[in-house]
Amino acid sequence: MPDPRPAEAPAQGVPAGPPAGGCATLPLSVTALAVSVQEQPCYRPVSGLADTDDLLPLVQAVAELKGIPAHRLEMLTDPGDGKDVSTLALAALGAPPEPQPLFYVRSGPLPDPYVATLARLVHEAGWAGPDTGVTHLDELGGTLVFDLLAWAADPVAGATALICDEEMFADARTGLEPATAVALRVRRGPGPLEVLALGEGAPGPHALAADHRFGGPRACDGWTRLGAALDSGSIAAGERVLLHTRGPHREGWLLLRAADPAALERAGDGPGRRSAAA
Repeated sequence: MPDPRPAEAPAQGVPAGPPAGGCATLPLSVTALAVSVQEQPCYRPVSGLADTDDLLPLVQAVAELKGIPAHRLEMLTDPGDGKDVSTLALAALGAPPEPQPLFYVRSGPLPDPYVATLARLVHEAGWAGPDTGVTHLDELGGTLVFDLLAWAADPVAGATALICDEEMFADARTGLEPATAVALRVRRGPGPLEVLALGEGAPGPHALAADHRFGGPRACDGWTRLGAALDSGSIAAGERVLLHTRGPHREGWLLLRAADPAALERAGDGPGRRSAAA
């Protein structure tokens, strides 16, 4: 799916809502948050690919784009038990009380064939609502996705967003990043974490005046750190929270109000996953 934002996004944000010319919509709020982290994802060297392997042209294109020799690339493989971070985060969030749309957001500027795993995810979870794979949001999958949710979430049932930081190809020389997935349940109207505004580019003075700031270079970083702060009880009701993502390609932000942080549903620890505070 192409980037849902306009080609020229404003540097300063606007209240979350429909595209220009659309009808008015109620504010969004986040009611549940689950996080899964795999510290050592399963990668294998691409040097083992045969010349006839269908993935070889993709490997060569990735190496050219990254500006590194192909033999330094390692490719993500499925874990032996099939429990990747996306599966674990969605399972930890649990099934919604009624059918709602699911948006699976993969980070990365490349066409990501792992969105094909969406079919497996919804099958294993028994997902009853519609499902959509979203790519090309790069580092901003955890913030700009709310621009999509503002008009795509069901008016009654809401929506679930599953955001995943899991590179298909990594440079073996520079080290491998942990794989992370964040599952968010969203509804229209007030709730524990209310969406106030979002934007692409640097946040302005209004957003920077938030009581708390969390972020990092990847799509899930702000959410995992926010989750840890919520678990520690360091965010009080009524305080504003800025999630600020600044990566190598793009920068964006999301401004929230912690209306009732104690009411936010958080997944507990379990085998193969951890909460943001673990």
